[in-house]
Amino acid sequence: MDWTDTLMLEPTRHASFFEGIAIDGGSKIDSIKAVSARVLAVQGVSLVHAAGRDSGELSAALEILRGFRATGRRVVLYNTSSLTPGRQDGRSLVEKGGAQAVVSCGVHGRDLAIGARDAGLDLASVVVCRDVKAACEALVNQLGPGDTVLLWGVDQETCIRLVLWLDKHFSECSQNTHLAA
Repeated sequence: MDWTDTLMLEPTRHASFFEGIAIDGGSKIDSIKAVSARVLAVQGVSLVHAAGRDSGELSAALEILRGFRATGRRVVLYNTSSLTPGRQDGRSLVEKGGAQAVVSCGVHGRDLAIGARDAGLDLASVVVCRDVKAACEALVNQLGPGDTVLLWGVDQETCIRLVLWLDKHFSECSQNTHLAA
């Protein structure tokens, strides 16, 4: 297997070769949920850009987030414009993905945020924005080196813009630090 900056997993399929193998105290594996994801590193921040549409793919993306070796916080940017998540999805971000902050936008962004708060995030760790551009701007101002961000429901063009904004933001912060010294 060649390592690249893109993690490509197969779509959900029946895994007959796992049948009969007990794991986690007796539960059995009967299928694999997968999602394609790309990891980008920008000024010490890791962006996990995952593509998916359903709850199974979201669960796979949240496993990636939880398993990612983050030295900072785990953050989720969730664009609900073309997805219809509910409060349970917001809870999953925290409970399954280990999210410590959530930025949501779109039609169902408020419901998602309520679910994240219900799962234990404080009000300051949950931001709801009107659109993905505002969500990206809010996200850029919250991040620090070592943070890992799961981008869910975010298109490729927005992901590229976010990388450029982060690079500019951290470059300006670094420049201001040098001027102050």
